[in-house]
Amino acid sequence: MLSKLFGGIFDSAATHKKLVGIIALLLTIASAAGLVYIRFDNNVELMLPANDEICKSMRFLRESDISDKVIISFQLKSSQFTTIDLIAAVDTFCASLNTPLVTDVVTGIAEYNIMGDMLDFLKYVPQLTNQQALNKIDRQISPQGVKTALFNNYRSLLGPAGSFMSEFISSDPLGINYKYLHSLEKLTNSFGYKINIKNGHFISSDGTHAMVILKTPVVLTDGFGSKKLINYIKTRLNDLPDYVTADIIAGHMHTISNETVIKKDIFLTLSISTIVFLLLFFFFFSDIKAVLLFVIPLVSVLAAINITCLILDKLSYFIIGMGGVIAGIAVDYGIHVYMAVRTGDGRPDSVKKVFKPIVTGALTTMGVFAAFFFSDVAGYRQLALFSIISILICLLYALFLLPHFLGKKSCKSQKTSLNKNRFFKKPVADPLIVCFWAGFMIFLLISCRGLIFSNDIKQFDGSAAEVLQAEQNFHQVWGGARQPAVFVVSGQTIEAALEKNERIYKIATEKIGQNNFTSFASIWQSAKTRQENLLRWNRFWKENRASKLKKLIARYGEPYNFREDAFLNFFDNITAGTIIKNIPDRPEFFSVLKDRFVKNKKDGFEILSFFPDEEKYVRLLSEVCDEFPDTFIVSRNQFANIISRSIASEIIYLAIIAGVMIPLLAVLLLRNIKLALLSLIPVLSSIMTICGALPLIKMPMNAPSVIAGMVVVGLSIDYGIFMVYTCYHKLRTGTYTAVTLSAVTTLIGAGVLVFAKHPMLFSIGITLVTGILAGFTASILVIPAMFRLWTTKKEPSFSC
Repeated sequence: MLSKLFGGIFDSAATHKKLVGIIALLLTIASAAGLVYIRFDNNVELMLPANDEICKSMRFLRESDISDKVIISFQLKSSQFTTIDLIAAVDTFCASLNTPLVTDVVTGIAEYNIMGDMLDFLKYVPQLTNQQALNKIDRQISPQGVKTALFNNYRSLLGPAGSFMSEFISSDPLGINYKYLHSLEKLTNSFGYKINIKNGHFISSDGTHAMVILKTPVVLTDGFGSKKLINYIKTRLNDLPDYVTADIIAGHMHTISNETVIKKDIFLTLSISTIVFLLLFFFFFSDIKAVLLFVIPLVSVLAAINITCLILDKLSYFIIGMGGVIAGIAVDYGIHVYMAVRTGDGRPDSVKKVFKPIVTGALTTMGVFAAFFFSDVAGYRQLALFSIISILICLLYALFLLPHFLGKKSCKSQKTSLNKNRFFKKPVADPLIVCFWAGFMIFLLISCRGLIFSNDIKQFDGSAAEVLQAEQNFHQVWGGARQPAVFVVSGQTIEAALEKNERIYKIATEKIGQNNFTSFASIWQSAKTRQENLLRWNRFWKENRASKLKKLIARYGEPYNFREDAFLNFFDNITAGTIIKNIPDRPEFFSVLKDRFVKNKKDGFEILSFFPDEEKYVRLLSEVCDEFPDTFIVSRNQFANIISRSIASEIIYLAIIAGVMIPLLAVLLLRNIKLALLSLIPVLSSIMTICGALPLIKMPMNAPSVIAGMVVVGLSIDYGIFMVYTCYHKLRTGTYTAVTLSAVTTLIGAGVLVFAKHPMLFSIGITLVTGILAGFTASILVIPAMFRLWTTKKEPSFSC
């Protein structure tokens, strides 16, 4: 029935071949014109599993401070100029910025009265002091406690910073505030940067660098907006004086660089593929119409890009980068059709002899790609849709269009001795071939033990060397290279977030220690807690403790020449505290800390705490996250582990689907279990070679390798089906030559990816080349040998 249906459609296409050709030409022109309207996406999230933890981390990074900021690091190139000259150049640059792409320019902070600001903040101490701290103060209000405190104050006043400390000491005779000053210092140091302030500008410790922070509405995932923003900034930087140079540090630079690298890779790989394809077809076929074999997959991929984008709205640059590989796969069907017509005296209907293995191979390959539809990775699903559409269009063109435009004359003139295929003679080396193959598989199985999986997010980043070098230079000057992990607490209101943050701070410090957990809760709690603290504070001092302390200070202060009114400020303000419901914006340094630790989001507030990004701390604090909803950890190390686990589960899941789908399709289409098992030999060979060869070349497996491995499986089953079908039916349609050419063309499409600069495309290229070579070799050598050894002399196909 299938043969009859195919024959009817084929004959109808032959009758109306001019109309079919015109329709195909119009579709191709429309597809080429449609490229202008294609929207591309280079967001790395497309290649990550839709895991809840991964999504939270990516959302946090996308919405974090760095996502909407561009940092520019200026440097003096000549020792003849001073920091003042550098500041002047920076100010001139900042004044030249006049664009909606830059919403704010931060060159530094105003030099202010540090003492005044500190004292201004310390007025909040009464509402920040808990019962445990009050108990400590109570113990200090004793003869020994006061004598110790006064001695320490006296020694501080005699030291180098005595004049600086005098105001602190007069407002705090017992040193109550030192705890909070230490907390402020700890929070300030959590920034991780080495910055000095000079003339209100961020200046490096050596005075040769200045930093400017630009705020922008352009998010770093916006490729087109990022390009426009960075180009504008570079134009303004071109006006800098000769003695100043600048580096741009921003996530936008990675976005642009990745896009540029991928575009260059696409252009390079498609150019090389085109040239080699044409040379191959002209050299081998010496037939101008062989160009059709290259044109068909090209126009198929072109049409698939438009259709896929029409369905999905956007298309990843990574998928476009796979275009050469897909073309190498899709060209196989045209090659088999060409060889069938060529060896069949140029008759177009010769394709009827091979349409079944061609359709079977195409369906199994599409079945492999269809497995990607079950993936949580959006990029995999894009690849599945794009590949299936490309293969389907190419299959239709190859079966119903190509045979009618080859022409008998050209095919007859190219007729060779391919009809008498030497592989149909039974070689005596069959047992030796099978034994060598089995031994090689065992060797690869042993080598598989060294296979490792890379979970580094950097594998998706193909940024140019100059972008990475600029960041390295920045960290050498300004610090901040080791970024801590972040504990994120969410709340619909700021009060709810602060209350939750307090509870978590107590638990977290018990688990990993106060020195390892930097939290806003150490200097600011919820209004409810501060109100309770203030009530306790006022009650504490009204219980005759203030008068007792005055007497003790007067008695034990004489040896140190403290006047009676030396600590008057402390006693005047001891019960003057009032509750501030919101987080204050003054003093200025406190406002900076608030911006660092408290984030106002569209759906509420987030409060950040920081801790060392080490496995033991991440593990302990992850237990805290499990107890509190709406909290999560953003850790580079944990992020890598989550990706690793998610991708590993994806691999197992997809492998199970493909492992069930491929043999099932092979059995259904070949209708013979023995033949189906033989057709899987190239698949087994490819998988074992990839897993065994990667450790030998010191290359880890990663997510792109997995994608490539699935593609290899689809190709290898094609080779197996073609060879098994040819052996079983004793076809004389140039199958061996067609399979060889198919493998060569696919290797060309995949091999050029080895020259790609982007790590994802490079990994795919290495995996494809390794797997295809193994699958092809097994199909033309091992399958015929196994077929002859496995079949009996009574079977008509024994002569393969």
